[in-house]
Amino acid sequence: MDADQIRAHLDPIRHEFADPRSLVMPALKFAQTEKGHLTREDMAAVAEATGYSPSFVESVASFYDRLYTRPVGNRVVSVCITLSCMLRGSDEVWEALCEHEGVDHHHGGTSADGRITIQEAQCLGYCDRGACIQVDAEETQGPFTPEEAVKLVEELREAPTPAELWR
Repeated sequence: MDADQIRAHLDPIRHEFADPRSLVMPALKFAQTEKGHLTREDMAAVAEATGYSPSFVESVASFYDRLYTRPVGNRVVSVCITLSCMLRGSDEVWEALCEHEGVDHHHGGTSADGRITIQEAQCLGYCDRGACIQVDAEETQGPFTPEEAVKLVEELREAPTPAELWR
């Protein structure tokens, strides 16, 4: 992703942002669509396109948990771990998914085949439908049992990778 591509993405939406610093977020999200994560080169292109320093852009990218500065799986599965979901079984869903994908039970991670990343999420806004899961920072779904969550991930593994990795 280069600065010209990012500028072309930002130009039609620039008027929606009162503070030009706010353009850094959509620029980073757009840059991330190509590989599913941000490289130093991507962040430098965002800095060039927005006129902010590379260190400012990197600070924004490292702050938000849906901006990835390291490679992640083709699909990212976020499990809500807040109290209301925990009371409805998210701990068991988390354990089942980590076990199924062979990732660390304390921090999540990416499966050995690189297809699936399991990560924790703080409140996905489905407190009345926990335990809930969000795939690729899009639609939140729930409630899930551990078995239903594993079935969802198996379906994601078999599905084609999206052409653009909006997360």
